[in-house]
Amino acid sequence: MSVPRGGGKLPGKTKYAGRRRDMTRTSGFKVHGETTGGEFRRLAEKTYTLKSGEAIKVVFRLSGHKAGALLAYGMWFWHTPGVVRSIIGGPAKRTLTEYGGDSWNKVGSMWIAESASPIQITFTLTATKMAQVALYHPTGGGIQHQHIDNARKELLPNMYQIAPEGIFLARDLQPNIGIKIPTGVPTGEPHVLILKSCNRCGRYLPINVPEERDQLSFSNHCVAPHRRPCRHATFGRLRNIEDVADILRLDYGYQLECRFCKKFEVNAAHNPQRNSAQMKEDAARRRAFELLLAELYGGTPQLHYRHETGSELAEDVWERFGRACFNCGTALPSARAMYLDHTRPLALLWPLDGTATALCGPCNSEKRDRVPGEFYSKEKLAALSKITRIPLDELRSARPNEQALGLLLSKLEWFFGDFLARDDMTEERDGKITGELVIKALQKVLARSPRHQNVDLQREYDRFQTR
Repeated sequence: MSVPRGGGKLPGKTKYAGRRRDMTRTSGFKVHGETTGGEFRRLAEKTYTLKSGEAIKVVFRLSGHKAGALLAYGMWFWHTPGVVRSIIGGPAKRTLTEYGGDSWNKVGSMWIAESASPIQITFTLTATKMAQVALYHPTGGGIQHQHIDNARKELLPNMYQIAPEGIFLARDLQPNIGIKIPTGVPTGEPHVLILKSCNRCGRYLPINVPEERDQLSFSNHCVAPHRRPCRHATFGRLRNIEDVADILRLDYGYQLECRFCKKFEVNAAHNPQRNSAQMKEDAARRRAFELLLAELYGGTPQLHYRHETGSELAEDVWERFGRACFNCGTALPSARAMYLDHTRPLALLWPLDGTATALCGPCNSEKRDRVPGEFYSKEKLAALSKITRIPLDELRSARPNEQALGLLLSKLEWFFGDFLARDDMTEERDGKITGELVIKALQKVLARSPRHQNVDLQREYDRFQTR
């Protein structure tokens, strides 16, 4: 029997993982009564034609707040090649995408005010040659939302990453926005912007089509090559609420919830409810993969690095990334303050070696076990490729470590007879044996491998046990 390609739940799940645990987590939130997340609207936004040297300025003026208030500014915009963007004022941590082609971009930030002093942020789009620019929904001011008011403090440091889609203005701190357009600038053909519904808050927010990986307000749904095109109803097929015959069929698809609602009504609501057994399972799988890689490679990657270079892996990575978080730029005062990210995830059997990435704690938690192409922007991926020397196509790919899989499959007798016979692999927690969980996790890795996707590890293990 061959195993279907995939990376999610496998057929015969109990065969791989024992009995299924009772559901432990519910978010406590309901979907919106008027949207499913599968609706969209088309807007034709006005474009401005700029000559070389001309600029459009958007000025965000924030005032009337108190120290400790949550503030934000942001907008979506589009432009043709030959436009330079600049930001003066506001916090250093901010969102500014650099998508090309016909894709829309976004700019913004969200932060806690250090004082009550007024703040002005100026976002400028300057043409270096004849170019067109379009703007959508510039906004800013004080933020107020029940999710933010009740949020755990660890969720707030990276709020800038969900601006502008996470901007919910307080009624008493309304925006003061000024848009300065050069006199006599002509308007061009309107540029289309697509707004998708959120099935939680009910808002319609911008997305990019056809360049779906240029994410704006929603994260993609089916990213791995073997899952595309997205065949999930509502995620991969959107209907125009103004024209029932207008259907968008997507390749990657989009999540039903906007990134704000995903953060607070799904992830933040579910994660604290993880019980101790679930956390121990995750930790056991990670530890098992680390041990397995050390055995396959004859020592930990960190030791190999020390022997090959004469220096410490953490110190070198810290210096290589400029002593700062690669994702958000937060200064890391020491290598101990850095979180060493696998870059390519341990969940796909990639070791923590000289290709590691320096991240701060919040960014490391947000990235989790995602491949770089699912987390970073195109520009960040290009920079990461230069620093780590991992080819760009490999950073975009969700393929596993084929070398490690090859080593594993060449040593199945040892893996079944020795590695899975260790005390920590035969330990049972909540009715589940660690070794069986490891086989299940490895089967998911094999399912992503073009070379080994047809290997049925459970069947091989069953054969070994019946000898």
